[in-house]
Amino acid sequence: MNRESDQFIALLTSAQPVLHGYVFSLLGDETAARDVLQETNLTLWHKADDFVEGTSFPAWAAKVAYFHVLRWRRKVP
Repeated sequence: MNRESDQFIALLTSAQPVLHGYVFSLLGDETAARDVLQETNLTLWHKADDFVEGTSFPAWAAKVAYFHVLRWRRKVP
């Protein structure tokens, strides 16, 4: 791990409560929210290089989460 990875992990970790609350507010189901949050975290990790330092990490992460919520809604009737 390098310093940038450590900083990204810190941002990701600190955003978890907000992201969980956001996803849960959109889905209303705790199990679904946890699953979507996990998928979101994986995407955020894979796209870590796309995050622009100095911008709002929670806003960027919430946008990624939103698209995962949409995907979840299409999958689950």
